[in-house]
Amino acid sequence: MHGSLDPEEKVMESEIQKTKFLMFTKHSCGPCGLVKRYITALSDSRDHIIEEIYLEDFSDKPIAEEDIAIAKKYGVTATPVLVITNERGELLETFTGGVPITQNIRKLWSKYEIPHKD
Repeated sequence: MHGSLDPEEKVMESEIQKTKFLMFTKHSCGPCGLVKRYITALSDSRDHIIEEIYLEDFSDKPIAEEDIAIAKKYGVTATPVLVITNERGELLETFTGGVPITQNIRKLWSKYEIPHKD
């Protein structure tokens, strides 16, 4: 049938269509460490959705060009920042600072229907 997807294509399509949680962070950032420890302390399996993007500026290793490009795309100039995007990379929400991130992370997982990891 024209226009239909076979089962393999449907799986691939569903894997692509995901909400992304991008956490912009640094090792040298105190509030970033607090956010990370808070999320770890939650012991919530939904934390697997968070993709950490390091913008470390006090390191011998330069920041990856890809990470700089992602930060610029979403207007990230400080850390910690949580950026939530849709499957097409379109900005849905941004939370800047430790308190807004920690106060909202569980609500955001529920809002965007992030499944628990088995």
